[in-house]
Amino acid sequence: MKTIIAYVLTCLSVVAAGTNDVQVITSTDTNAQTGVLISIQTFTRGGQTNLLRETRTRADALVDRKQTFYHDGLRLGGFVTYPHGSTFFSAAGASCFLTVNYDAYSSIQSAWIMSSNMVMVDAFTCTNGILYPEDSAYIQSIASRSHGLPH
Repeated sequence: MKTIIAYVLTCLSVVAAGTNDVQVITSTDTNAQTGVLISIQTFTRGGQTNLLRETRTRADALVDRKQTFYHDGLRLGGFVTYPHGSTFFSAAGASCFLTVNYDAYSSIQSAWIMSSNMVMVDAFTCTNGILYPEDSAYIQSIASRSHGLPH
């Protein structure tokens, strides 16, 4: 029975890999002195890191969550969430820029990485304050519509 379950899970991961080229690696560690559980998720597209999420919890409560965006191997900036607030940070000298879209309640809906000529090169959707890379087909669709537009 275990063999069948492992086979089904393997097939599901192959099907999922065909629909999105984003890969995620998760690692978890515990700081025994502080009782903080640290979970790190590294999202890659085409072999390049595009999102690094580090979540720290203590007794199942959020301590902080740092989500850092990358493009072409360079850090662009990120978003840090604390129990009672959040903040953005940016990196100087990048060839692309990060833009964040909010809803009417000041909650993040999405984040986009744009080239200097305003073409989308990466995109992330947000659910409950947690950002996830968009599918490449979505990004290509938006990027193709923005080529040739006045900037």
